[in-house]
Amino acid sequence: MKKILLSLLFIIGIGAVNAQTTDQQAEIDALNERIAKLEKRSQVWDKLKPVFKLSGYIQAGYDYLWNEDDGTKTSTFHLRRARMTMQGDIYKGEKGAKANYRLQVDFCRTPVIVDLWLKSQPVNQFGVQVGQFKVPVSIENTDYNATKLEFINYAQAVQRLARLGSGDMTGISSTGRDIGLQFAGGFVKKDGYSIINYELGVFNGAGICVKDNNKSKDIAGRLTIQPVKHLKIAGYYMQGEANATTLSEKYPAMVNGLNNLNYVAYNRYGGGVDYNNKYLFARAEFIGGQTGEFTSAGVYAQVGYKLRDKFTVGVRYDYFDEDLNSNALDQTNYSIALSYRPWKHIRLQAEYTLQTYSKLADKAHGNCLYFMATALF
Repeated sequence: MKKILLSLLFIIGIGAVNAQTTDQQAEIDALNERIAKLEKRSQVWDKLKPVFKLSGYIQAGYDYLWNEDDGTKTSTFHLRRARMTMQGDIYKGEKGAKANYRLQVDFCRTPVIVDLWLKSQPVNQFGVQVGQFKVPVSIENTDYNATKLEFINYAQAVQRLARLGSGDMTGISSTGRDIGLQFAGGFVKKDGYSIINYELGVFNGAGICVKDNNKSKDIAGRLTIQPVKHLKIAGYYMQGEANATTLSEKYPAMVNGLNNLNYVAYNRYGGGVDYNNKYLFARAEFIGGQTGEFTSAGVYAQVGYKLRDKFTVGVRYDYFDEDLNSNALDQTNYSIALSYRPWKHIRLQAEYTLQTYSKLADKAHGNCLYFMATALF
């Protein structure tokens, strides 16, 4: 009887162990299935990650302006930019061929599309870009966005002749961008960059997010030589027509006596040199142009030093003459700027600018103190 009981207990024990083993195996199989699904999702995400890259930044500042001659003082807090960007590589070949896109929206005031373009670069020597993007006029306009610029404000010539500011001579403020088609490429590759680069584009000439409002297209081109890694030398030219209605809103005198013409011809020309490495930066540009009866020209030169990827200090000379035929429309700015990056995604900037004018301008000299904080994400 005892042997029978022991045998029964042994059989029950074996059954229980087998049942437990079966349950554990089922759990392991279910876990492996979940891991396989997660790996599959991860592989899909790894493929999509280069296509959908999200980023953005917010810039807020404070301006304090005072005039020692008449005691006038003004100050204001403001939100400069609040931009969200989605960009990525649609295709990337083994020999450098690629197709990419970029969409950037500014939510600072009324949401507006800043960038919206698609670019195909089958070979290094030739590529096509279509959409809304930077016009290839000025090094500072195309190569230095607001998060990279060493100073809070762009140089006068860039703002007034490259459509980067509200006081552009054409009356158009389009953040240096336009809608069009551009060909670009590079030759003589060396250490990951091309020594000779070109850009040639055709644009509406009316600004961003609007249809063409004149009878012709603008043409812009730039040739850049990069003899060494950190040095660029560029020359550029642009010509087109500005809508006289838009122009008259800011410069009514420019369109007076044009016999009711709807368009005013203009051109832009210039060149510059840019040096930027881990410790030093230096840049100088000349930009000139004819807008209707106005012949304008400006030049700026700046130099600065970077310390431990956290501090940057720079000085700039900035001259612009709205009309070379007049002796009363020129302005010279002397600026000193300091930036500090306490964390990777935070930059704090301060800038002092002395604004001076010719004696014939009959304008008092101004003192400007600017502060700006940038948060990147």
